[in-house]
Amino acid sequence: MATSDSPQHKGDISTCSVCFERFKNPRYLPCLHSFCHSCLESYIISACISKDSPVGFRCPLCREFVAAPGTFSSPEKWAKQLPLNESLIKYLKNENVVEDHNMCEACNRAQEDQPASFWCKTCMEFLCDMCTKYHRKNMMTQEHRLAPLNEVKSSGSAMIAENVCVKHKGEIMMFCFDHQEACCTTCVSFEHRKCQKVESIDKCLTALQEDNAIEKLMTEIDKLSLKLENIAKEEESNISQIDLQSNEILRTIEQIQQEIVEHMELLKNSHAGELSKITKERKDKLNSSLDSIMEKKLYMEHCKQVISRVKENGSDLAFVTKYYEVKRKIDEIKKTNINKISFDIQEKISPKVKEMKTISKLSELSVFQKSCSMEFGFDVTTAKMTLEAEFTVENGWIYGGSFLPSGGILLADYPNFRFIYLDCIGKNILQGKLVGPKPRDIIVQGSDILIALEGLNALQKVSVGKFSLGSTIPTGEACLGIAKFQENIYVTRPTSIIKLDKQGNILKTYPTRKWTYSVTVTDIGNIIHCHYGGNSVSAMRDDGNTLWVYKHPKLIGPVCVSVDFLDNIYVAGEQSNNVHILSPKGRLLRIIPDIPKPFCIKFKEGSLTFFVVTNGNCVKVYEFKSK
Repeated sequence: MATSDSPQHKGDISTCSVCFERFKNPRYLPCLHSFCHSCLESYIISACISKDSPVGFRCPLCREFVAAPGTFSSPEKWAKQLPLNESLIKYLKNENVVEDHNMCEACNRAQEDQPASFWCKTCMEFLCDMCTKYHRKNMMTQEHRLAPLNEVKSSGSAMIAENVCVKHKGEIMMFCFDHQEACCTTCVSFEHRKCQKVESIDKCLTALQEDNAIEKLMTEIDKLSLKLENIAKEEESNISQIDLQSNEILRTIEQIQQEIVEHMELLKNSHAGELSKITKERKDKLNSSLDSIMEKKLYMEHCKQVISRVKENGSDLAFVTKYYEVKRKIDEIKKTNINKISFDIQEKISPKVKEMKTISKLSELSVFQKSCSMEFGFDVTTAKMTLEAEFTVENGWIYGGSFLPSGGILLADYPNFRFIYLDCIGKNILQGKLVGPKPRDIIVQGSDILIALEGLNALQKVSVGKFSLGSTIPTGEACLGIAKFQENIYVTRPTSIIKLDKQGNILKTYPTRKWTYSVTVTDIGNIIHCHYGGNSVSAMRDDGNTLWVYKHPKLIGPVCVSVDFLDNIYVAGEQSNNVHILSPKGRLLRIIPDIPKPFCIKFKEGSLTFFVVTNGNCVKVYEFKSK
């Protein structure tokens, strides 16, 4: 922490804006604000303690996002890895000697006293007007950056040294690939003399330009940024959803209250308090998670701005240094577990509510938390499929299904006009309920389950949790498959795909070939569908223009398509007894063989867990694991 012995007339430059005392070991942030080392360390820890995998923090003064200077998992070490403001330290030391004004240090070495008027960021010395003049003329110092003393006194940022090695004060001219850091000639001679690859900044810059490395990195940043943006939108939506669920529960309680007023009032208050506490805690968790996701999004924007700014206006040194710094950070983020959480508040009304004297609670409140580890660096081409559960639906024929927020599985039993609900680990059949003629596919949209009924030409709404039937949404023709993207719904019909809003209004119709059974939508809104008779998979944009068509000799009878959270596409080949995995651009990544007549494949949202329905009634739950 700063010390309080600073004279009043020193001004803000000598005072830490966190503790309001004289600087002690000041370190500066990219926004050029300086703070005491201990103040900054305490602030960073308190700002990051409640966040999931923090990647940075906000400046205490201007609130600008600051990217983590070190390992993401160790925020307690970040302050130490921020650069010391050595110019400010030297300035404060000089203030202790000469309180009223600073003297030219060059003149002082010649036993002359001249008031300083400039500060050299490279030499870190005060200079008078005459020395400044010769400093600019001298071939060795003409490139040094000079700042007027009045600017230095009003803003400590003017004192920060540029292109200077923090350890040896020499000019940075080299880059070590082994340690991924820029260095001066002294660093190379002593600390990097055993490193395998140390190149000049000029050579590094040429190699980056020839390889189009900047463009590739920017593309990677954009893709990761879009994923984070979609996760943030889902968590924002979940905050509203649990509010709606909370309100719905309270309305149910109020209906019961009308029957038994006196005793119900006491129980209502207790119940509402518990519900309010649960809702607040979950919203706080979601808001904290959302802050963490948005900070990662801000970090992506920060990386883009750094690369773009250095590319346009920076030196070659800055260009190379920042590229590898950003590339390293992006690689670290890809290896970081990014958890997307959601909550689903449900209740179970006690059957003895009316027997008021015998009960102590109106209902049991439960929260299903879904926390997904987003392994952005996951490689599906080498991942191992691990069988988690397997079961058979007797006398059933399953065309589609979906994971529920609680972790359970819902299946569409086509010939028996019902859906089947399985427990969280997919082993026990807990419930089967009649829903309507020929159910083909299922999705979960907010607090509703939507079931595509081929025999009714409609989507049937079912409430999550209670499984009570709601209203229907007409589709005009038989609906064969169903998918969602943001708040819109996509339904496959015999010769078309329709796009509906959440009220069920048809927004757009996309003509397709006959026997298009399944549809899914990627995170960027591309519509993927398979044509059973044509043995093909197609992708199109929202405007209906085709992006690509995939065919393969080993893909016969594609009956279902699905996507994971990385937008890899999975195609179930019912006649070829396999599953094809494609990239978002339609390139074959992998073929999983020996899957007997796969009719359906669906992923648990945001995870690497999925189930496959084989031979019509055998359900297998798998998880991809990195080798």
